[in-house]
Amino acid sequence: MNNTLIPLDTSRNIALLPPELSFPERPLYIFAHGSSKGMDSPFMETIAGHLRDHRINVLRFNFPYIVAGKGFPDRAEILEDSWRTVIRWANENLQFTDLYIGGKSMGARIATAIASEVADLEGLIFLGYPLHPAGKFDHIRDLYLQDIRKPMLFIQGTRDSMARMDLLQQALSSLRDYVTLQWIEGGDHSYKVLVRTGQHYPEILEKVGSQIAEWIDGDKAGK
Repeated sequence: MNNTLIPLDTSRNIALLPPELSFPERPLYIFAHGSSKGMDSPFMETIAGHLRDHRINVLRFNFPYIVAGKGFPDRAEILEDSWRTVIRWANENLQFTDLYIGGKSMGARIATAIASEVADLEGLIFLGYPLHPAGKFDHIRDLYLQDIRKPMLFIQGTRDSMARMDLLQQALSSLRDYVTLQWIEGGDHSYKVLVRTGQHYPEILEKVGSQIAEWIDGDKAGK
């Protein structure tokens, strides 16, 4: 399916990639990209494909700075307004049952800032949540997380330079009733592992897709 451009304001656009196959009787996951690569990155493409195999609708989008070809993210308020605009578009144009939001790294973090505003939000899914900048362990970015009272799935690499394991566990300790935390052993910020582990990256990403789908279906079954 071709990209769809929608205006954010008079000078900025968002690019949408709606689900290639539509499953109106199934949930929708709005899947935002990280800071350095857009919605067409191999990581985003692969995860979306695995979720499609599990009959999960996936809506991907590019923030305005990616659409404009800029190499650095927009201001936080622009990123947050982009999330609001995409969610509104999805509700007006797509058929699905339950709504989940989140994404890769920065896209996931920005989703936390607007989550409390989203009506009928079922849950959030974070792939490599960026708890702190690499090596800056005193700069914890969990402000909005603490206000969320919805089911949340975190899939994190144990070698993630932007989410030290003990700090992430500490940040989520007060949210244990809402959080499912799953680790990719030896994985970095994008779940890549060292060669000596013998794990193959495509298999890891397939596993991540299965973990997301199983969590969504388990969350729905528990309602």
